[in-house]
Amino acid sequence: MGETVAQVIIKALYSWDIKNIFGVSGNAVLPLMDALGKQNMIQFYSTAAEQGAAFMAGGEARATGKPGVCLATEGPGALNLINGVADAYRDGIPMLVITGQVETAKINTNAKQYFDQQQLFAPITGSTTLLTRPESVVQTLQVAMEKAIGDSVPCHISIPKDIFQAPVPANLTFPVLSPKCPPGVSGNMDDFCKVLDHSQKPVFITGKTAIRYKERILAFAKKIGAGIIPGQGARGIYPGLIDNLLGGLGEAHIVPVLQNADCILIIGASPYEHKFIPGGLNVDILQIDTKPQNIAHSLRPLSLTGDINSIVETLHGRIKEKITPDWREQIRHCHINYIEMIRAEMNIQDIPVSPRAVIAALNETITEDAIITIDSGEFMHWFDRGFIPQKQDVIISEYWRCMGNGLPMGIGAKTAFPERKVIVLTGDGGFIMTMQEIITAIRYSLPVVIIIFNNSCYLLEKHRMQQNNNMAPFGTDVANPDFVSFATSCGAEGIRVERPEHLHDALAKAMSVKNTIVVDVIVNGEKPMF
Repeated sequence: MGETVAQVIIKALYSWDIKNIFGVSGNAVLPLMDALGKQNMIQFYSTAAEQGAAFMAGGEARATGKPGVCLATEGPGALNLINGVADAYRDGIPMLVITGQVETAKINTNAKQYFDQQQLFAPITGSTTLLTRPESVVQTLQVAMEKAIGDSVPCHISIPKDIFQAPVPANLTFPVLSPKCPPGVSGNMDDFCKVLDHSQKPVFITGKTAIRYKERILAFAKKIGAGIIPGQGARGIYPGLIDNLLGGLGEAHIVPVLQNADCILIIGASPYEHKFIPGGLNVDILQIDTKPQNIAHSLRPLSLTGDINSIVETLHGRIKEKITPDWREQIRHCHINYIEMIRAEMNIQDIPVSPRAVIAALNETITEDAIITIDSGEFMHWFDRGFIPQKQDVIISEYWRCMGNGLPMGIGAKTAFPERKVIVLTGDGGFIMTMQEIITAIRYSLPVVIIIFNNSCYLLEKHRMQQNNNMAPFGTDVANPDFVSFATSCGAEGIRVERPEHLHDALAKAMSVKNTIVVDVIVNGEKPMF
């Protein structure tokens, strides 16, 4: 007999280029923890909580495009992973989720911390299975990993404690994982081309899925004279100074020329942008995405699904070059006015600080290749409106929108790219949900810059209640600790900003330090404009 299941799991994952595992120790996974402690192939990050582990695995996967791996014990440990796993499932992020389970003899009994994990994980994973035979470990892992990669979903395996300890037959081999094969193309290409050929005022909305093909999409947009609006999940897809880039689309900014477009092409955009797209008989809606279930059926678009690169390449070859001078001039003016508007907001002197001024100062101080992770909250609408990207990557939860994801996702991204600056943008309400993960960042020397939009309120919920005439805001106040004191007590640095004239210097300092730093900005409750 050879090694144990726990040892084989580590070797198999290492052979498939897994570099990190995020998790929390516990009774059912102690054999795996022992094996992790006796090897140096894979780095284990012991997180403050399992929710943080799942979001860190998701952050790493979003930054690299490869599966992240998270680990938890049975019972409450497995349950605590749910938010991060659900986020990955809804956003199409590959992940391997490993949870311990009670001993096989106790399954389906009233044993302590036992529950049917497969029922829990089935709705939010591409597959979930219980490993019951040690000789099946490699094949079970292979199926889960290939499913995660091929379908861009989290896949789950629960493993009883005694199975972790069981010996595996010697001389096991680790097969090469099957590559992700791009799907074919579904939809009517001729009709799609006909609409684009007849359009005179096209606009592209590019989402997260478009990032891999951004150069080809940009060339196609320039060929037919289209303006580009980056979706929330792709705010950094193109440098903000490209002259056909029109800025973000959302609660705080409606691109003026969008109402004049006669054709809107959505390329892998998140659903957030769909509600701002004008309808009517005078505009054709087209959409390209990887899967039919991603199509915005409420907009009734003409759609093509499958291999986006192949689709865009075909369109680029078939559609004739054309630029309508009047439309090109509208796009140019819209771009210039947008950039001037954002730059002017550096001079906003409101006290408390305007969130618009924070984003304007961020534009001036952020390193050009930074990774930005965005938590959920009203501040993200100001980011959508005002951030002028250079070469940054932006990570945001598009579907699940769980508060508290920003910091752990940022730490996960930092493990993947330790040489790059990682900026976490979060509201105070979101930050207090996972702020304990600062300890993880400090413990493993994974410095991140945390910028808190602090208004002592769940502002998005407050404004939504105010907009409803039958509701008075209630339960929207947030009781905050002193974030600077908390940061320093954990070994990080902290700066509190209460006046706009101190904002630029505070952010510039934050970008220059080598330690984790919290910039606690006291902001006002300014409503988005739309």
